[in-house]
Amino acid sequence: MRALLLAAALALGTGPALAQLFGQQELLDPDKAFRISARALDTRNVEITFQIADGYYMYRERFRFATADGRPLTGVQIPRGKVKEDQFFGKQETFRDFVRMRVPLSAADAAKGSITLKVTSQGCSDQGVCYVPQTQDVTVQLLRP
Repeated sequence: MRALLLAAALALGTGPALAQLFGQQELLDPDKAFRISARALDTRNVEITFQIADGYYMYRERFRFATADGRPLTGVQIPRGKVKEDQFFGKQETFRDFVRMRVPLSAADAAKGSITLKVTSQGCSDQGVCYVPQTQDVTVQLLRP
């Protein structure tokens, strides 16, 4: 058992070196692979954009949006993605390069003047590694009527 633990520890410690040895690039941190930004489109709509690094993709069906207190937001407009036969999840719509989504806000949320959104997403690397779903907070100053 100790030998197995030692072998696992050595493998984890040499992961980047092995990746270079076998021609693979070291994986980016998820916040670098999937860069999020947000801006107000008008008094009731926010645009969320993900810039997706080369060699990475995101799943359409894995996006979730909520207010800072956890209330789910509905009616989010997400464009159609490119269909991919995924080794992990089967047939999925995915995005590469970037994706822009429109998030409508309630009148009560819009009246606050700014909003913090919790955006949950999931993506993968072409190297066959999928990240766990991540939730990021973005705060947007809304436009005044």
